[in-house]
Amino acid sequence: MSNQQVESIKIQINDYVYEIPSSWEQVTLEQYIDLDLYREELTPIRLLSILTRLSYDVLSNLPCDEFILKVMPKLDWIGEQYDVFSAKRKREIQIGNYLFDTIIDVGKERLGQKLYMQQLVNNAMKNKINHSLLIAPVIANYYAPYVHPEKKWNEQHIKDFEKMVMKMPMVDAYPEANFFLNGYIVFQKKKQNH
Repeated sequence: MSNQQVESIKIQINDYVYEIPSSWEQVTLEQYIDLDLYREELTPIRLLSILTRLSYDVLSNLPCDEFILKVMPKLDWIGEQYDVFSAKRKREIQIGNYLFDTIIDVGKERLGQKLYMQQLVNNAMKNKINHSLLIAPVIANYYAPYVHPEKKWNEQHIKDFEKMVMKMPMVDAYPEANFFLNGYIVFQKKKQNH
């Protein structure tokens, strides 16, 4: 993948112009989760709904010729596999207006974070929750305390911070969350084999 910034695709729907990603680098975590969850039924309308964040029902009742003729041919990158598990972690990540140096030593973080991680992973494995749904809560769990007014871990604050994480580029969010999930998921697998 090139580091070159590719311009997003623009489409007008009614009186508003929407920007649609033209590469995986422009896809937000929120969009990626929906692409992943709906991958078996990615019709043009579903795809447009995911990429514009407009309601599927609303879009179903609008003419979508422009999208099918002008935009769909530019979305061939969606057919290219993006390996979220081998993406490289960055030294800094941006979440909303906050820029963070990435956390290097998880062992120095708070007990509440470790317990919350165990709870997230156990719940995901028990209920067979899609891996993509762990990304935002995991990142929020580790970075939200740094912007909390009292610099503390607080579950409600984590959930509020998750909304910002969902707007992050997926290519930044996945490797960051995978860093934190690595030890937990490996640990869980070993534990289950005995």
